[in-house]
Amino acid sequence: MKKKVLLGTLWLALLVIWGCSNVLVSKQDSNMCDAVKEYLANADLKWKWQEVQKWDTIVVDYIGRLADGTVFDTSVESVARWCGTYNEWRDYDEWLAFEVWAGQMIAGFDKWVEWMKIWQTRTIEIAAKDAYGERDESLVVEINKSDLDNPWQYEEWQTLYTPYGQAVKVYKVTKDKIYVDTNHELAGKNLIFDITIKEIK
Repeated sequence: MKKKVLLGTLWLALLVIWGCSNVLVSKQDSNMCDAVKEYLANADLKWKWQEVQKWDTIVVDYIGRLADGTVFDTSVESVARWCGTYNEWRDYDEWLAFEVWAGQMIAGFDKWVEWMKIWQTRTIEIAAKDAYGERDESLVVEINKSDLDNPWQYEEWQTLYTPYGQAVKVYKVTKDKIYVDTNHELAGKNLIFDITIKEIK
């Protein structure tokens, strides 16, 4: 009898713990695009095979998102289509390839992919300082409208491109001046990446 009561109590405790964990997960994922949830649910978390090491050239699939659930970039076509970042000019059959710790990626990305294994999927959060840096107000450039040919064409939050291809934003427009923000658009933001190692070359 005592054994049955003990087993029943243990089973009840496990159900409570399982229910609580589901609540925690659902709260954590409440802002996540459904396509991201599906991608992570289908990820092979029981990885094996070769590990990524420094100087390896690797190929990855990735989803880049913000804490509010916004997907700002991804190599996964289904996620791009569902979450509103699809680019018809991009070849989604070409995954991202780079050399680990060769300075080709933001520092936080290199740090987390080292020692991952082929087909492992990992969700990481990279602090702003290890991604695109903190926002720097000194990078907001003040331009006199009198120095521009057609100052009337500039509007707040308009995206402009420098001769080097860098995207910048019109931060503010006043009667006499235009303020251009040259910070990276992701500066000051913590980034979340879901990364899957596809190949180690």
